[in-house]
Amino acid sequence: MSMFEIYTKQIEVTNALGNTDKYTLRPLCGRFMPKLYGVIKKFDKGKDADGNIDNSKLDESAMGDIHSLLLETFKKSYPDEKEELLDEFCSQNLMKLLDGLIEVNLGKPDES
Repeated sequence: MSMFEIYTKQIEVTNALGNTDKYTLRPLCGRFMPKLYGVIKKFDKGKDADGNIDNSKLDESAMGDIHSLLLETFKKSYPDEKEELLDEFCSQNLMKLLDGLIEVNLGKPDES
């Protein structure tokens, strides 16, 4: 057993038929962290007065970066799946998957 604990995040996605599926996400490789932090900065700029993300304020670059990061996360989490399938899944569920992407890569949130 390794002495290095890797935090994973289990997420649930409800599909078009109303069924809920569970997925376990692994964190990204370190080379993707600058892109992740860049996306988070764009989110901070794109929040409304209540602190919620206003998707209309996110540019094409941010949306592309989110998709790219999600795809890399799913490729790492599900290496036996075809990339095309993972790509389509990430596209269809982009905003549903966002919280899981951020949490698995930045660790568990502080509970205060």
